[in-house]
Amino acid sequence: MNSLSEQQIEEYIRRAASAFTPRREEETWEKPVEKADPDAWFLEGTSGKEISQRKAARFLIRWATFAAACFAAFIISCFRLYISSDATVYLDVNPSISVEVNRIGRVVSVSADNDDGRIILDNMSLINTEIDVAMNALLGSMVKHGYLTSAHNTLLVSVDGKSRNRTAALQQRVTKDADQILKALLVKGIILGQTVDSDSDDDIEDLAKAFGITPGKAALVLRLKQDYPSLEIRDLAGMPVADLVRYCLSSGIDISRCLGENGEIVGDLDDLLDPDEADHNDLFDDYDHSDDDLADDEYEYEDANEHVDDDGLERGDDYDDDLDHDDIEERDDDDVPHERDDDFDNAYNDDADDDDPDND
Repeated sequence: MNSLSEQQIEEYIRRAASAFTPRREEETWEKPVEKADPDAWFLEGTSGKEISQRKAARFLIRWATFAAACFAAFIISCFRLYISSDATVYLDVNPSISVEVNRIGRVVSVSADNDDGRIILDNMSLINTEIDVAMNALLGSMVKHGYLTSAHNTLLVSVDGKSRNRTAALQQRVTKDADQILKALLVKGIILGQTVDSDSDDDIEDLAKAFGITPGKAALVLRLKQDYPSLEIRDLAGMPVADLVRYCLSSGIDISRCLGENGEIVGDLDDLLDPDEADHNDLFDDYDHSDDDLADDEYEYEDANEHVDDDGLERGDDYDDDLDHDDIEERDDDDVPHERDDDFDNAYNDDADDDDPDND
């Protein structure tokens, strides 16, 4: 018996498979399709109404998720806004205290920059209070411990913040509050207000840490040193604010020029001086003429001379001719009074030299 080849075997298998599977393609296509029962188990949840409900549910779930995420972000932002510092209020008398406030004006933290400041803050809780309430408590404690008195009623208020406009508004607010509080506690007070930017100058922070003062007072000391190089930083930083202002006044230094941006002074600085010193300053204020005023005085003098009558002019000439200049030079110096302030003498001698005919 001849054996079958592999090709023959495959042909027999193909024929057998074709004979086993009937060809019913046409019968299948021509057979009508019956509509499925909508209540059949395999069609559950496929109706139009149920599909619409599922779509609406998915839509609501997506929007609810988005709304929850937005609400969570809002809560987190508000929380961060509430606990984060937006500006710092620096108070200097001799105690130096820093008060950080948030954007809505509530206290976030309070710290003392020196030992006197720690005495003021002893057992005092100011977190989450309004800055107005905190100012009242701090200044009241300074009065209680004797740092603010009727003789030492001077306060330096400095504000350092992130926003220039908000910082200026806060500085005006706390300065006004401090003025009202000092008037209620001490009848009157002197407040020096300013805004500072401690981030712009590393020397401010270094000086504040070195001498136990706030960056606000450190900025004022640096500006005084810049404008008046002969001053010593150690002496200025170590003075209480009242003594510092009094020293500047007695030395002829205009401290208002050394205040920072938005600098203002509330109160009368002359209250810090003795009556004699105050009168002395008023005297120099009277002699503080500008060049325009001097020019106007010179013009009025020349204009008056043009209207002198001939007889008066001749009498003046005769009087000048009769003067014995030798006698004037031989006068004893003891006959001339010398009790004048040095600055006033210099101004007086300069005017005399300008009027001396020998200099022409």
